Amino acid sequence: MASLRAITALSGAAIAGGIGVGVKRDSTTTIDRAVRRRIHPRRSAALRSVATAISYFAGPRAHPYTAAALGLLINRMEGTGGLGPGAASLGALALDNATRVFVHQRRPPKAGRHHGRNRYAYPSGHVTAATAIAIASAVEIEDRLSARERKLLWTAVTAFSISVGWSRLYLDEHWIDDVVGGWMAGIAIGLGSASLVELRD
Repeated sequence: MASLRAITALSGAAIAGGIGVGVKRDSTTTIDRAVRRRIHPRRSAALRSVATAISYFAGPRAHPYTAAALGLLINRMEGTGGLGPGAASLGALALDNATRVFVHQRRPPKAGRHHGRNRYAYPSGHVTAATAIAIASAVEIEDRLSARERKLLWTAVTAFSISVGWSRLYLDEHWIDDVVGGWMAGIAIGLGSASLVELRD
């Protein structure tokens, strides 16, 4: 299991890095614009409200608190651990800020106002954090669950990560390569955080 997680984490990191190189070379522009045309961002007021609500909990102002709350809950439930979500949150913030020093992709036309490095889009910090925290949390509790419960848990993790990605696209805050890069980076950070916590224990 540990070796599979390591391979998956390294694969996610490699794919995220590869997409970042493609973004820097403007190799992804055609698919970015094609996907944006299909999504019709911000067309429905009702969907905008749903997307805004989903995005809020994965934002940099909220996800550190969400991660801390999940960590406390896991610690209470398990009697130990709970450090994975916090480590994933910190890892996502660090990667998000570091990557934007090198990859300067502008956000889509209807994006809100952003300042400093946040005016760059790759990767989606919301998607990276949501995926990383959800995965790190799931890894910490899955061993005590039945096979059916584990399936439900990972289905919920996947659905949440996909919904955050959709919300960033629908709000026109990110291109599809930002979202896919965020998913891949989130997988790497989430599994890496869980592995570090296991080594510490």
